[in-house]
Amino acid sequence: MKTKKEFDLFDRPSVKKKLWILLYLTCALTVVPEFFTHREPHFGIDGIFGFYAILGFVSCALLILVSKLLGFFLKVEEDYYDK
Repeated sequence: MKTKKEFDLFDRPSVKKKLWILLYLTCALTVVPEFFTHREPHFGIDGIFGFYAILGFVSCALLILVSKLLGFFLKVEEDYYDK
């Protein structure tokens, strides 16, 4: 008996392209308000153009890296509960 391959919505090339466009658009929209706001820098470095967008990206990337590192150390054997 053949098993039907599950075809996920995100496997479609047209959907992938739309998601990439949505990602780029979202990233651009986070920087646009920088043109219209005036901020008083409290620490000096936060006066850089696009600082908060960069901070969000770096924070997210670090969160992913730390979770991968924790997963490496907290991983248990596949038959851990069968013992």
